Amino acid sequence: MKSKIILYLVIVICFLDLFIQLPIITPFALELGASEFMAGIVVAMYSLFNMVGNIAGGYMSDKFGRRNTLLFGMIMQIFFVLIYTTAPSIGILLAVRAIHGFSSGLLTPAAFSLIADISRKSAIGKSMALTGVAIGTAAILGPAAGGIISSAVSYEMVYYILSGVYVFGTILTFFGIKESSTDDSRTHHAATPFKELLLRPALNVAYISSFTLMIAQGTLAFGLPIKTGLLGLEASMTGMMLSVFGITAIIVFASPINKIYSVYKSESLVAIGILILSGSMMLLHFAPSAAFIFIVMVIYGFGFGFIFPSMNKIVAEHSEMNERGKANGIFYSYFSLGSVAGSVISGYLATVFNLPFLGIGIVTLIMLMALLFIRYRLELNRS
Repeated sequence: MKSKIILYLVIVICFLDLFIQLPIITPFALELGASEFMAGIVVAMYSLFNMVGNIAGGYMSDKFGRRNTLLFGMIMQIFFVLIYTTAPSIGILLAVRAIHGFSSGLLTPAAFSLIADISRKSAIGKSMALTGVAIGTAAILGPAAGGIISSAVSYEMVYYILSGVYVFGTILTFFGIKESSTDDSRTHHAATPFKELLLRPALNVAYISSFTLMIAQGTLAFGLPIKTGLLGLEASMTGMMLSVFGITAIIVFASPINKIYSVYKSESLVAIGILILSGSMMLLHFAPSAAFIFIVMVIYGFGFGFIFPSMNKIVAEHSEMNERGKANGIFYSYFSLGSVAGSVISGYLATVFNLPFLGIGIVTLIMLMALLFIRYRLELNRS
C-alpha cells in the first residue's frame, strides 16, 4: 500500500509538469514576440515531442522495466526544465519545448503500466480512478501555482521550482518504488509488434478518446489565457479557472460517484464525457464573464472525470504485461497528438476566424461520431 501511495505521488509530479505550464506558456511566448499562431506552435511543440517520448518510454518500460524508465526520465527532467530560464528567443524556446516534451513523455507509459501491473483485474477501475485523483491534484496545484508564481516573481521561477520537484520525484522513485514487470515479460517484450497494438480494435476506442480529450485540453492551454485577457482578467485568474475543472474531476474520482466505473461500460462513459467536453468548448466561446467561465470549468471537469479513468481502464484490460508499456506508449502518444492538434488548430481558428472554442467543439463532436462508429463495429463483432 505504501509503495502504491508513493506511485500516485509520482504521477502527481509527472502531470504537474504539464499543468503548471498551462497558464504561462502562451503569454511567455507572446512576451518573446510570437504571434498568436506562433504561440500555438510553441504550445504544441512540447506535445509533439512528448508523443515521441511516449513511444520510446513505452518500449523502454517493456524492455528495461517500469522503474528504470521512470528514473531515467525523472533525471532528464531535472536538467531540461532549467533550460527555459535561459531562453532568449522564440527559436530557442521551440527547441527547449522539444527536448522537454520528449523527456516528459518517457514517464507516463511507465507509470501507468506499473499501476496496471500491480492492480487486480477486479480493481482496475478503482485504481485508474485514483490515478485520476493524482492527475486532478496536479490539475489543481499546477495552473494555480504557475499563474501565481509567474505573476508574483517571473516565468523563469516556475521552472526553477519545477526542477526541484523533479529532484524530489527522483528520490521518491529510487527509494519507494519496486519494479512491477517480470523477467519473463521483459524477455518477451518484442512478442507483440507496435502495429498489432496500434490496430487492435478495443484499444482504438481508448486511443480516440485520448486524442479527443487532449484536443480540448490543448485548446484550453492556448485559448483560455487569451479569453481571460480579453475580459481584462489577471493571469492568476486563468490558473484558478483551470484548477476548477481539476477539483470537479477529483470529486468524481474520489466520491461515491466513482461507482460508475464499475457499473457502466467504459466505452459509454467515454462517449458521455466527450459530449460534455464538446458542449463546454462551445459555451466558452460565448462566455461573457469570469463567473460564467468558472461554471463551464465545472461542467468540463465532469466530462474529464468520466473519460480519464475509463479510457485507461480499457488499455489495462486489453493488454498483457509484456506489451502494456507499448500499448500505453501508443495511448499517450495519442494524448500528446491531441494536445498538438488542439493548440495548433485553435491557434489557427483564433487567428483566421476568431473562433477557437466553437470550432474545437465541432471537431470533438466529429471525433465522438468516429468513436461511436468503432464501438458499433465492435458490438457487431461480439454478437
